[in-house]
Formats: sequence, structure tokens, C-alpha cells
Amino acid sequence: MTVGIPSELIALVERYSGTEALSDTPLESLKIVRRDQKTGPVHSLYEPCICLVVQGEKLVTVGSKQYRCAPSRFFVSAANLPVVGEVVKASSTTPYLCLVLRLDQQVIYEVVDKVGPSQNGTRETGVFTDDVTAVLTDAFLRLMRCLENQNDRDVLAPMIIREIVYYLMKSRFANVVYQLGVKGSQMLRISRCIQKIRRDYASPLTVDSLAQMAHMSPSAFYQNFKKVTLLSPIQFQKHVRLQEARRLLATEVEDVTTVAYMVGYESPSQFSREYARLFGLPPSRDRKQLQAFA
Repeated sequence: MTVGIPSELIALVERYSGTEALSDTPLESLKIVRRDQKTGPVHSLYEPCICLVVQGEKLVTVGSKQYRCAPSRFFVSAANLPVVGEVVKASSTTPYLCLVLRLDQQVIYEVVDKVGPSQNGTRETGVFTDDVTAVLTDAFLRLMRCLENQNDRDVLAPMIIREIVYYLMKSRFANVVYQLGVKGSQMLRISRCIQKIRRDYASPLTVDSLAQMAHMSPSAFYQNFKKVTLLSPIQFQKHVRLQEARRLLATEVEDVTTVAYMVGYESPSQFSREYARLFGLPPSRDRKQLQAFA
């Protein structure tokens, strides 16, 4: 059964959305994405979060898998992942609107402590989509109503966020969320390695050293890392390097060769080939386009 998004929720999200693609709200953990027109592929890094589209549609690609995010399907990222998002339904009169709520490990732990071990599902990929339910949309509606009043934000919002996490813990992907709240879980060990790659992306990294950090054998680490991120560790590092390179080309004055070395490439020609493969244009041409729209 398809659950509709309440018109009040759409109106509140639009009210708090800005002109930028990503807007802050009075709640630090809650952000809003707005697009007034369709977009091409946009590369970004997601943190653990739940995304609820209230209007429009977006395609999200992680690794080689694509997910359709619409008002009937919410999206969860349970790890820090490089993704490609493309808004496929939006206009100036009916913009794409999406709520992004960061998933906090402490909140998940507190819910896990109350509800006990997950009994639902065994899938351990770092992303999933599922059907939107009436109770979930109602919780997000009440969360949005809290934004206007400081006391509501302080008292009610934390309880509603726990309620949302609780609903995720009752979904068929509960095990994915559950592992985020359990100290020493496989998901958290992989997440620590993901954070290290994102932090030290320009440094040489080996599967053996990351496996040691995760307290796994190299083969087990490789398999589990790819299960969570849908990318191999080397592919993941490459995506992070290239996304940082694109940011530098758009915002800094360094030339392409300097940027290649800054993000860890030893060969500028290899950098250019891999950049063009990921973003569709060689870095010099892409830089001109990025700065033209800045």
C-alpha cells in the first residue's frame, strides 16, 4: 500500500529549504536538499543518514547499484560512502525536496539497549531502500513541527529522532542499523577503516594494513568492505581522491598536475584518465565548467 506524504510536511520542508542544494535547519542533525530542476550526476560523500524524499525523485548510485528515491521509498546510508545522485523529477513549481537526518551512533546504541538484538534480516550492505510507512512520515512531520520552537527542539526532537531509529530497527534491514549501535561490530570496524581512508586518502594504503586495523584477515576484510560499500578498498580510495580533486579544481587556483599530486597520484596522466572515467570529462575541461558555474 502506497503511503502519501502529508501536504503539511511538504509545506514545512519547502519553508525551511533554502536556495542552495543543501540547507541547514535549526536541528544540527537535520538538513534539507532542494533542487528546482533536474540535475546531471552529482558526486558526493554520504555519512550515516536516512533520506526521506517528500517531493520529486532522485536516482542514487552506490558502486554499480542504483536506487530510486521517491516519496514512497526512503533511503538509508549506514556508512560514509561515495555516491552519485541524479535528480530526475523536479521543477521550479514543484521542486525536489528531501529531508536528511544524520544517524547518530549513540542514539542507535540507546535504542538497541532497549529493544535488544536485531532479529530482522542478515543483509549487511551499507545502503538500502524500503517502503515509507505512515508512522515514519508522521514522525518526520512532528520533527519538522519542532523546528519553530526552541523548547520543542530541546525536549521533543530527541525523542522523535529515537522514534525514527526505532522504526528503522523494526524494518527488514534492522540488522544493518543494529550494527551501527554495537561496539566492536563488523559494521563499525569497517566504518573506522572508511573514516581512515577518507582522512588519509592521499597516503598509500594497503588492504593488509586496513585489515589489521579492522581485526580481520585480509580476505575477510576485503569481502566485508565490499559488502558494506559496494566498492573494493582501492576503488573506494580512488573515488574519495577524485571527489576531493574535483572540489580543489572548482575552488582553488592549483593547476591539474598539482592537484593530482595533492590527492595522492604519482602519475598526472593516470589521474586524468581516471578523472575522466568517473566524471565524464578530463580535469582541465571539467575545471572550466565547474568554475564557470561557481
